[in-house]
Amino acid sequence: MSKLKLSLLLVIMAAISFPAIAGEKVVKRVPAGAVAFHFVADLSYATGELVGYIAFIEGVDGPLFAEPINPGPETPLYSKDTAYFTVRITTPTPWPIPLPVETGSEISVSLLEPAGAQATIYFNSNPGSRDWSDPATFAQGVPIAVIEESALLSTRSGGASFNVFSSRLVDSTPIWFRGQKIDFKRLVPNGVTITNFTSPRFVVVDDVVIPAGASFGATAFAIGGKLRDK
Repeated sequence: MSKLKLSLLLVIMAAISFPAIAGEKVVKRVPAGAVAFHFVADLSYATGELVGYIAFIEGVDGPLFAEPINPGPETPLYSKDTAYFTVRITTPTPWPIPLPVETGSEISVSLLEPAGAQATIYFNSNPGSRDWSDPATFAQGVPIAVIEESALLSTRSGGASFNVFSSRLVDSTPIWFRGQKIDFKRLVPNGVTITNFTSPRFVVVDDVVIPAGASFGATAFAIGGKLRDK
């Protein structure tokens, strides 16, 4: 090997190893079937808007929350107002298809929501006050990932519902957070399967109780193979 080639090789090796020497960390891929992230969300039946915040991302050093400006009982340390990562449905869910249980539909009713809805994950390095009734407050900052849902099955009983669906990764933009490089294309390249259990919320209109929405915690599991062709 000539001195020139050897010099070039050493330069390339140094460039590749520099982030590790500097103490920087690249968040690795989440193994198939493992929890990729947890999030908390709220859904409005009237508008179809879904917004929320991410509480945990596998491999990312936390917490994923900033210090509240005025800490107190009404401003908890970990909340929608202090979360660095938020999520919002940016392409609406298609109209659901009812799938009632034929024998005893009063016990359990299912809904099938066709594929197509998209959600965007945002990173805000300076989080502030957010309002569940104002979806725009959850869409501030840098969009870092877009996922597209497959068909969602919602099984309901007694008002509450259990939901399951998979999502492929449509887009990803890497960011740096606490000295770590986060890129959903590396974290969950094949997308995630999400499950959640919702608690309904009601309003009273002219003495009639009407379902208004649902709040829930959700978990996303990494998919091993490709969900479907792009």
